[in-house]
Amino acid sequence: MALKEVSNVLRKTTLVDMIVVLGISIISIAIRGLSATYPLSINGFDSWYLFYNAVLIAQAHGNWYAVPPDVHAWFPSGYFIELGDTIGLPFISALLALPFYSSFGVNSVYTVVLFLDMALAGLGVVATYLAVDGLTKSRVGAIVGALVIAVSPALTYKNLVGGLPKTSWGGVFVLFSIYLLNLAIERKKPWYGALASIPLFLAEISWGGYTYIDISLLAAAFLVILLNRNNDVTVKSFTLMGVLTAFLTSFAPNNIGFLSGAAHGLSLLLVSLLLFVELYLRKILPKESSLTRSLLLTSFLVLIFVLAIGGLSALRATPIPSRYYAIVDPFYQFTVPIDRTVAEYIPQSLTAMLTDFGVAIFLSIVGMYYFLREGNLAGIWLLVLGVASIYGTSEQPYLFNYTVYMVAPLAGAGVYFVVNKLREARVRVAPILLLAVVGISLVADAGSAIMASNTPNAIITSASPYPVPNYAWINTLDWLRTQTSPHAFVLSWWDYGYWIEIVGNKTVIDENNTLNDTQIKLMAEIFLNNETFAAQVLERDFHVYPYGNPNYTIPTYIVAYDAVTIYRGQEAFLGYPTNLGGQFLGYTSSLGDIGKAMGAMTVIAGYPVNDYVNITLLNQTETQIASEFSSDPTLAQELVGLVSNSFPFAWTHRAYQSLIVNMFVEGLQSQGYPVIAPFSTQITASGVSLGTPLPQVRMEYFQPVQISMDPLYGNGEYQVYIMVVVYQFVQPGSVVLEN
Repeated sequence: MALKEVSNVLRKTTLVDMIVVLGISIISIAIRGLSATYPLSINGFDSWYLFYNAVLIAQAHGNWYAVPPDVHAWFPSGYFIELGDTIGLPFISALLALPFYSSFGVNSVYTVVLFLDMALAGLGVVATYLAVDGLTKSRVGAIVGALVIAVSPALTYKNLVGGLPKTSWGGVFVLFSIYLLNLAIERKKPWYGALASIPLFLAEISWGGYTYIDISLLAAAFLVILLNRNNDVTVKSFTLMGVLTAFLTSFAPNNIGFLSGAAHGLSLLLVSLLLFVELYLRKILPKESSLTRSLLLTSFLVLIFVLAIGGLSALRATPIPSRYYAIVDPFYQFTVPIDRTVAEYIPQSLTAMLTDFGVAIFLSIVGMYYFLREGNLAGIWLLVLGVASIYGTSEQPYLFNYTVYMVAPLAGAGVYFVVNKLREARVRVAPILLLAVVGISLVADAGSAIMASNTPNAIITSASPYPVPNYAWINTLDWLRTQTSPHAFVLSWWDYGYWIEIVGNKTVIDENNTLNDTQIKLMAEIFLNNETFAAQVLERDFHVYPYGNPNYTIPTYIVAYDAVTIYRGQEAFLGYPTNLGGQFLGYTSSLGDIGKAMGAMTVIAGYPVNDYVNITLLNQTETQIASEFSSDPTLAQELVGLVSNSFPFAWTHRAYQSLIVNMFVEGLQSQGYPVIAPFSTQITASGVSLGTPLPQVRMEYFQPVQISMDPLYGNGEYQVYIMVVVYQFVQPGSVVLEN
């Protein structure tokens, strides 16, 4: 019977549908594939850890239990982060690579990972088309939804080839689940719910957002009950989906298992129980008492919620992680230093949301209204997911490449609803105008997506602000991997932790998934204070001792990166020109570690930024230049802007004494370059004086052992390099002879 039903569905899929979906998929793949014209690598930061897990699983012949917890980042205590809830994508990658692993080894996993992102670009189109077509029976709405996915800029920033975007995979799997759940309810065949459990299981183990998925299902079920749309088929379809999903995820490693995570398996059973209770109450209570049923069920949910919160509080467990609580209560975010410094956690403006999602963000609201009217559990679930993801992304935009998978089908349904209503009203021109506006918006989105896609991967650009291939970080990571001891300990800002841990094969102080704020705060304090303070922290808090010390056991290194500008092949300036490409005027800026030190690190360490950035000096310089060029207001404004953008280098005495500054100054001086003091430049109507050199820096506890400088941009007058410096922790007076 099951095979016959599947056959019937396939027969009803017309040739036109397949051609349209294939064509849109090719567009989507072509846009995301533009990054393949650059040197290929794993893209981003977290994706390196996922790739590493895939390699471990492939080496273990598909055994996903072989992946150890992420222990390196918690040096030296040995605590670990459980990442079992994101093991799905590495598991899928490893399984696909297994037939080729014996012949090609790790390269087979690498190749699969690269092609998976191309497959994702096509599967996202298919999933959206099917979801909209199934929920609305509208080919026009389905095409619009699929096109939103194909050209969305939001699916470009993190979804370049090699990106392993677990959030996007989660979104695609959820859409397949919605499609199958809708089939189960619509065709009155609950066994489709069993099929829906497979992509839902994959969504939960790939993305890791299982708490969000389960709560959204609970909310959707409650809305269906309030709308009086619950029925026997809905209950059975969901129960099969929920129970089988919980069962399948019980085999996943670590914290996502069936009864090992109360927020997952039990919550799915709770949703089923809620739907069954409502049906039972409907049978035993009079038909006129729908309000009574709603009140009883609301009381039941409140009771469960209170008991859960009370139980977790008694166990001294935090019911809501701080990252998600900051979404619920945006004001809370300002009390968490690290949340205030990470761009992906900072609330977005409406213009930023429009840039990411285009006109689909407005159409999705209409789609929500349509599904609220229909009352189908699958549609209501999509509505809840859409509302939650749009609000969540407006507060913390790191989920934008998941949210678009909710916005797109809602927008497709919105277009269908509006066009259908206009046709019923016999308004002929308006639907054409609406589709024309949507088409123009999609063309604009495609242009933005193409520009964002035509970019090298982050490790190839060395995380510089410009999409130009650069190998400073790759050279440094290769040196760490091949030229240092296997048990070496490396300190850096957390952004590069996975690169050092996975590519460099070294233990790190913190990395991209470190949840221990103390570790990150200590790293900020190390960079922002002098070398003596840094040495004390390393010995006191991490029990590592400098090379040459009688207690020395572990080679310890500290890594930092930024741009540097070499003027006329002689003088060195830290940072890159604020007017990169124009005449060099001596003022520079930073998007590397110096810029982070004078902003994010001070916030996390709890230091006043004015202790490091001399605002008075900055204002005085701007005022002086404005006065000097008062006869030419346009030029004066331009020059003041250059100075204003150089604020990370308006250093106080404390900044000059910091380890982060001295690392770059000594690194350049050790190569024979005099380093010009920031803000010692004089710009007058008669000319530009590029400033005075800083005194020689020779740190006692930290010795430069590796400096990578790779050219980024040059115009004949100056050359900008990306510079990555590696220092070893040494006893004063000792000279490193071996690593």
